[in-house]
Amino acid sequence: MSEDIRLDMRITDLLEMHPETEEVFKAHGLGGLVTEEARRVLGPFLTVETALRSRKIAPENFLSLLRGRAHEEKTLDAPGLEAARARGAIRLLALMPCGLKVPFSRALTSFLDDLAGGGDAAISYAVEGNLNQELSYYTYAGCVENLGELPDLIVCSDFNAFYFRRFYERFIKTGCFVDPTDYEPNALFKDTGIPDPEGGCAIIGVNPLIIVADLEKVGDRPLPRRWTDLFDPMWRKSITLRGNDRFFCHAVLLPLYKENGAEGIAALAQNVLNGWHPSQMVKAIGTASSAALYVMPDFFAHKIPDRKAARFIWPEDGALASPVTLLVKKDKAEALKPVTDHLLGVEMAKVFAGALFPTPRPDVPNQMPPGAALKWIGWDYIRGNDLEKVNAEIDSVFLPIVFGESL
Repeated sequence: MSEDIRLDMRITDLLEMHPETEEVFKAHGLGGLVTEEARRVLGPFLTVETALRSRKIAPENFLSLLRGRAHEEKTLDAPGLEAARARGAIRLLALMPCGLKVPFSRALTSFLDDLAGGGDAAISYAVEGNLNQELSYYTYAGCVENLGELPDLIVCSDFNAFYFRRFYERFIKTGCFVDPTDYEPNALFKDTGIPDPEGGCAIIGVNPLIIVADLEKVGDRPLPRRWTDLFDPMWRKSITLRGNDRFFCHAVLLPLYKENGAEGIAALAQNVLNGWHPSQMVKAIGTASSAALYVMPDFFAHKIPDRKAARFIWPEDGALASPVTLLVKKDKAEALKPVTDHLLGVEMAKVFAGALFPTPRPDVPNQMPPGAALKWIGWDYIRGNDLEKVNAEIDSVFLPIVFGESL
């Protein structure tokens, strides 16, 4: 019956019960939500209502369209629904940064296969890297109002929607998530203030962003030593940051804005030449590329083919620490303990450290230069500000200057 279609259904369940409703999504410009990739990445977690709310579409009207299309279909069987429900009681979603996705995925898959082989219930999970705008789970996370719509365990990277005020007020402040860490973090993380003092999440590693200089393009200019050196006019149109023709990475801009305000961000924007993915930066250094300085993850810096052409600069005030965060539902923490023990354990920490992602484990050495520091934005700033609005403020200053709309 078409009445079995509800707004709180997950999209995969809806499409398995009523495949004919795919046409309704496509007819209203939502075809990206029903592609094979979208079903795999978002479908197991995303409800119809949250998807519609994120696109500012009236849910009740759309529900009528879905039910109407289903009513037209004479065969309304749901052969795949039970199989979907049997995928596993615990759902895990990992949204990993480049450089960590592959080794993390391999380590997690091996562990979960062994866990299932030992008689434990199979756990449905997905590990994804950088997703395109249509498939970004972060687009929808801020619209979720029901805890049940979220995976039981989430691993995510950067200061994303899970750090925004809406998510904090709904789910972190209310105690829906807990930090399952059972060890004392190392001095690096503790002294930098990286562990969450409220215990709402666990920072299981950081992606350190450093400066890389193309020595030939730098010429006789003195190399930067601190992040504020990038504001100097001598670097005008000489810096490449992670970005493209629509956005620039807030993992770089947010901490610089916190300490230097709009004036500092504007000065940096004047010096930005372009926005690239770090994989493009790696290939450009030592070639005819016209950028002198690049800001990139330490992982990518170590992939530069022509190392003699480059100088790695770990700023005196610390590499920018972009977090890899673990969120665990409080009411699922006990059932998830074998998984969280693995994610927080020595073997996974070695995977992180091996990929040049420092971890808080005191018994796993981090591969950092002697005396190197991390620059952390701070929990007072995170919890005292709505980072979604702060990012918008940054973009309103930064993007028009970079794209030549003002000087």
